[in-house]
Amino acid sequence: MKKSALLALILVLAAVGVGAQTVNVLFWDDAYPRALMQWIPEFEQATGYKVNVEILQPPQVFTKTSVAVTPTTTDYDLVCVDEGNIPLFASLFETYDKWPAGKKYPKLDPKTVTPAMLDVAQWGGKLVGLPINGNLYVWMTRKDLIENPAYKTEFKAKYKYDLGIPQTFQQTLEMGTFFNEKGISAGFGPFNGGPAGVFGEAIFMWSGFGTTFIDQSSGKPKVTLDPKKGAEAMEFYKKLMAISPKGAETMAHAERQAAFAADPKGVFSMFIWPAQIAGYENPDKSLVAGKIAYSAPPAGPNGKRYAMRGTWAVNIPLASKNKAAAAEFVYWWGSKDIAMRLVEANTVPARTDALSDPKFAGKPWLAGIAESMKYAAARPRFKEVAQVQDIVKKYWIMGITGQMPCPDAVAAIVKETNDVLAKAGY
Repeated sequence: MKKSALLALILVLAAVGVGAQTVNVLFWDDAYPRALMQWIPEFEQATGYKVNVEILQPPQVFTKTSVAVTPTTTDYDLVCVDEGNIPLFASLFETYDKWPAGKKYPKLDPKTVTPAMLDVAQWGGKLVGLPINGNLYVWMTRKDLIENPAYKTEFKAKYKYDLGIPQTFQQTLEMGTFFNEKGISAGFGPFNGGPAGVFGEAIFMWSGFGTTFIDQSSGKPKVTLDPKKGAEAMEFYKKLMAISPKGAETMAHAERQAAFAADPKGVFSMFIWPAQIAGYENPDKSLVAGKIAYSAPPAGPNGKRYAMRGTWAVNIPLASKNKAAAAEFVYWWGSKDIAMRLVEANTVPARTDALSDPKFAGKPWLAGIAESMKYAAARPRFKEVAQVQDIVKKYWIMGITGQMPCPDAVAAIVKETNDVLAKAGY
């Protein structure tokens, strides 16, 4: 073979080899994946693989996955999917039992995943990916306010019970009203951002009032929302909106953090996703770092607590040509070493042994997360969930802001959801 031809062949093979060693990853944007990204060079050096990361806001991740991953083509070797969207994309992913073994890092035993999170990546009786973060509702309450002797005395005199971490929806309203009326802080921090998040809030409230939204009947989704209880839950949230910060009708995570942690007045109590705790506990950015009590969410009128899950799974598309490298990256990511670092960075992996390590006994939010995991609750999951989330967000916000009567908003949610399910052939 001539030298020029041999050189050309070597260059072609080298190009192919480089391509095969690159893992393209689609991340959602919050503190958890951003913490992970700082250590990716270590993985690259240890394995010889390259990792290209694209990081987008959660709604954009859904949109990008919808167009970039098909049964035969994919722009990514790993995609992160919010648990509610697993049914929509599950058929496009390699099941975990078929993921190749790692060369540098051992394949992860699913039992290392916190039990409350493991169900997230299950669909059709198969594990279609690996839950990768411990994400569920944790309640935050201003510890400095509930421990203030003067506030405790005044509140007890008015409401005849002790001021503290709210244990029920009603206590949340009464304690929040106390601080809001005195001008000390806003009483509550609602979430009215993306459709998936608003859907979670609606399910949380409906569950606490003793009604489910959608149940599975003979393997098919069926609307089960009780109109009376559904409207009562919405009316109660409307009362919470009345003691919320200005602009509450459009508050997403950035606005909630600014209101709770950066506004001198602050917010008394609200839920938080664990990955965002880092921002609230950062003394360089937060006025309330070290002044927050963490707990399970308060119970609804039905006496039960619900900690809505918002866990993400990491998945390998069937069409990926770099499955071995992609799997290796997940095994590294899910290792105890990396999980321990993520906890140290005040984010929450889905790995039980890291979250329960005695080393982190001084992080008060971990105890709150552990308590919340006793009440982990899933949002309804079915292929058309994205359409239904849009419906729920539209009418939920119209109801809680007074744009339409709450019973009418609930009726519209039920009707339009039934229309979606009927069109889907259920």
